[in-house]
Formats: sequence, C-alpha cells, structure tokens
Amino acid sequence: MAPVRRTTLELDSETVQQIIQDLNPGFVASGFARLHGGSTEVYRIDLANTGRESLVLKIYPDEPEWGPAKEKLVAGWFSQLTQLAPNWLEIDQSRTLLPLRYALLPLLPGRSLRDWMVAPDIEEAYQQMGELLRSIHEMPMPAYGYIVGQGIDRPKSTNTEYITSAFEDVFRRFRDFGGDADLGRHLQLLAEGSFDLLRESSGAVLCHDDFHQGNVLALRDGTGRLRLSGLIDFGNARAADRFFDLAKALFCSAHEDPRSYRSILQGYGPTDHPDIERALWLYTLFHRLSMWCWLTKLGLDSKSDNGPGELIRDIRKMTTRPGRCYDEA
Repeated sequence: MAPVRRTTLELDSETVQQIIQDLNPGFVASGFARLHGGSTEVYRIDLANTGRESLVLKIYPDEPEWGPAKEKLVAGWFSQLTQLAPNWLEIDQSRTLLPLRYALLPLLPGRSLRDWMVAPDIEEAYQQMGELLRSIHEMPMPAYGYIVGQGIDRPKSTNTEYITSAFEDVFRRFRDFGGDADLGRHLQLLAEGSFDLLRESSGAVLCHDDFHQGNVLALRDGTGRLRLSGLIDFGNARAADRFFDLAKALFCSAHEDPRSYRSILQGYGPTDHPDIERALWLYTLFHRLSMWCWLTKLGLDSKSDNGPGELIRDIRKMTTRPGRCYDEA
C-alpha cells in the first residue's frame, strides 16, 4: 500500500490573513483554530468587523485530484434541497499560499450531533435526520454511479447493473485483503439470492453516502428544542437507489448509537418497497464489506476485536438471518 501523504500544516496568522483576503480584500482574521472530527484537515477562521461570524478553511490531500471540485459541485446540489448545507465560497488549487489545495466556506451553526448523544431528546434529533435524508432523496439523478468533480463517473443505466458490479468488486477486494474464503463464497451466494430486489429501484437519486452523527450539526433553538442546524462532508456522495443510502445511514448511525436505527426510520417515513427489510439487509451487507475492506487497507488488523473484527462478527450474524441487519430491526 502506498504511503498516505500527511496534510498537517503549520498555519500562521499571516498566511490565514492572505487566504481570506483572496476571498475578500476587506476581511480581517481575528483568530483561527483547528476543528476536529473530520477525515480531512479543517480550520475555523474568525473574522473581525465584517458582519460574518466565521469561515471554514478545508484543506485537501493530493488525491483524489477531483476532491475539491466534487465537494463544490455536490454542495451546490445539496443547498438546493436543504438550508442546512453550506455553499463553497472559493476553491484554490494554485498551491501559492499553501502547499495543498483548499476551500473556504461558511461556518455552520451548532455542534456535531455526537456531542448531543447524551441529551434526553436525542431521539427527536434522529427523527429529524430521517426527515432530512428523505428530503435529500427528492433529487433525481440521470444515472447510477459514483460522483467525481465533473459528475457521475462511469454511469450505469440500471440499479441492477450498478449494484451487481459493486458487489463483484467488493467480494474481489475482500479476497485480496485476506478475507475468509468460505465466508466470502457463502456471502456471495446469499447476496445473489436477493439481487431480484435490485429491479425494485424507482430510480437513481442524490445520496450523501456518509450520513451519520458526525456529519450532522445540531443546536438548541429559542424554545429549547434540539434541532438540526447543518449537514457537512460531501466527499462520498453518489447517485444510487435511495435505500442504498438509507442502509448506509442506518449502519453508520446505529454503530454509534443503536437508538438511532428506529428513530431515523420513523423520520424517513413510509416506503412503497415490497420487501424493505430484505433490501436493507442486502445493501447493509455491501456497506459492511466495503467498510471491512477500507479499514483493512488502512492497516488495521483484520482479526482484531474492534474495527474489522467487529464487522466480521456482524457480517456472520447476517448469514444466520438474511433479511435482518440488527437485533432491534
């Protein structure tokens, strides 16, 4: 595996000032600080005497080269669907002020929903997550596929073509990274037994594909109600079946807090799918296998009790009860 380039930078006040003045010559930085919790390096920049409270400086690694353009493109789509998504203000790929590419965007209000998980009304916020995800899925896409800087990469015309190809790829990677061969063959047979459900897709829609507590912000409003205030991190976005995205959201969110599963489903609302539990099982199997491959590629021990090992335990449980993803499902 090729080494991952570090993006850690030693920012100074002079450089920060130059960065924001490229956006607006009248801006003056009153301070800056690293924001934690994301997969990329992000800073808050406070402004003085502008009427705008703060900006976010997001720094991108060298790869993928289309990363900044993708996030700007997708953020524009999301902002058409919800006021919770920020618009990218500027992308700089010149490497004149910093050795890496970066973007500037508004700082959204609130804190990560992870910070609110002990709140007594957290389940109401999870219902709002379900409502938000359903509103995102109102945007139709012209084809199925992963989104890059210019749009959908290698678009597929049907859900069946897209997902069967994705499963072929994830099973190959599972084998290449040392996954149990017998388990892989058994999983492949189980998955193929549910491929008939792929025809039930009502069409490709915009999918966040990383929708969980860490990428949703919340605050208390004037009445004391906990409400969502922001949606961030569009680097995984793709065009896919809505239940592919719902399954990913349930998988990631329930891993952090099992209470979120039922509340997100409740907020998402009724569906007209003929076998929603089996569809969620199929898509969740894909997401768990993909996560196992990603963590293993990062160098985590594939047999460790946490991380890849925990995923394998969950995947083995899925083989004993096709159609059920979780104990509470």
